Amino acid sequence: MVNRFAALLKILVLAILVGMSLAAHSRGAEFFVTSVIREIPMKQGDAAYRDFYVNAGSNNGLRQGVFLEAIRKMPVYDNINSKLLGDTTVKIARLRVIHVDKDLAIARLVKFFEKETTPLAGFDSVMIGDLIQVSEKQ
Repeated sequence: MVNRFAALLKILVLAILVGMSLAAHSRGAEFFVTSVIREIPMKQGDAAYRDFYVNAGSNNGLRQGVFLEAIRKMPVYDNINSKLLGDTTVKIARLRVIHVDKDLAIARLVKFFEKETTPLAGFDSVMIGDLIQVSEKQ
C-alpha cells in the first residue's frame, strides 16, 4: 500500500513538472516597449523622430531592417453585469528596427494601423508596455 502511494505521488509530481514546463514553453518570452525617446525639432520643418526601445535583440533573432508590430493588451468589461470578460489584443503600429544590440533593439514608426479596421485602443501612439511581435510581412 505504501509503495503504491509513493508511486502515485511520484507520477503526480512528474505530471505537474511536465505541465509547468509545457506551459512555460508555450507562452514563450514576451517582448515589449521599455522606453520611448522623442527628439524635439529645433526648427520648423525638421522631422521629429521617436525611438522605441524593445527588450529583445540579436540574441532573440532580431536584426536591422526587421519589421515589428506594437500590440496593446486591453481589458474588456461587461458594463451591464460589472465584470471583466477577459483581455483582447489590438495592433497599434508597424515599426522597423534601426539598431540592434545583444539584448535590445531600437525601432522607429513606419505606420499606425487604420482606425477603420482596428478597435479603439486609447492613445494614438506606441506606449511603454505595448507588446512587440515580429511582423509576418517583412
